[in-house]
Amino acid sequence: MQVLCMGEALIDMLSTKELDATGATESFKKFAGGAPANVAVAVAKLGGNSGLFGKLGKDQFGEYLYRTLAELGVSTRFTGFSEQGKTALAFVGLDDSGERSFDFYIDNAAHTDLSEADLEPSLFAEPRIISFCSGSISTPGLRKVTENALSQFRDAGSILCLDINLRPAFWDDAALAPALISETAAKVDMIKASHEELVELYGEANVEASIQSWLDNGVSLILVTDGANPVAFYTRDTDGTYPTLKTSVVDTTAAGDAFVGGFLFTLAAEVQDKASFTHWVANFENILASLRFATQCGAIAVSRYGAFDALANKQQIEALSNKKAGE
Repeated sequence: MQVLCMGEALIDMLSTKELDATGATESFKKFAGGAPANVAVAVAKLGGNSGLFGKLGKDQFGEYLYRTLAELGVSTRFTGFSEQGKTALAFVGLDDSGERSFDFYIDNAAHTDLSEADLEPSLFAEPRIISFCSGSISTPGLRKVTENALSQFRDAGSILCLDINLRPAFWDDAALAPALISETAAKVDMIKASHEELVELYGEANVEASIQSWLDNGVSLILVTDGANPVAFYTRDTDGTYPTLKTSVVDTTAAGDAFVGGFLFTLAAEVQDKASFTHWVANFENILASLRFATQCGAIAVSRYGAFDALANKQQIEALSNKKAGE
């Protein structure tokens, strides 16, 4: 089953701090990135079938992203170029523990240029796993297109997966984010969020209530990451946690995307449509097996710099599994 990622591909300008005779200096190195694009690449590098539905700028960065996606095995069948938008840039600063801070340059960004005309019938010709982030509902134009697209994907039997991936700078009005994200989340099949995001959106006291509300509205599976702490999972029948792997962290830029990509890679190999996904989720062991693989993908990603470059292939996962088995 194809994992089709809807949303932005952009350029991460990643901080590289070095020491010289005068003290700390900082420069920035170009990396291909953007959460939906990262997930598509994660699936492709693992050997899966993935694509990106979105737009790039007709500039050197857009051409670089398009070429890199294709070289890494991501289908660009539904990846277009904006006639007026520019490829977005994200300057990513890292602290000593590898945690990120972002400065986005997204005025007139190409990925916001999606329109109803881009919803060609072939997008909905077969069931797919549709992975998207809250950035796809961050502006009025994107909200309209995304709502239309999700409705048609749903009618086609696709599985809808929302990674909240909160980026306040993407929003035309960040005050709308909590309500609009919650409303959209209630209409999908699977949600991935970080605990930090849920606290920022709804407050610590309301995190569990928000999760329960989504489950009550029909969401089949919710995954909540929390840095190096165990991943929490929730279904309408059960809940639990799964431990993350201890690893040396240098850059968390692609951590969540690697996790999502790994999870969806395993899911795509075992389901054919929404009905089979519902059956799959009912088996507790399926969730645990996918979490094991996804946490391995995340562990490899945080040990490297960048996004596309940091994402694991199957051989690296096998090597990590063999190493853990031998300990």
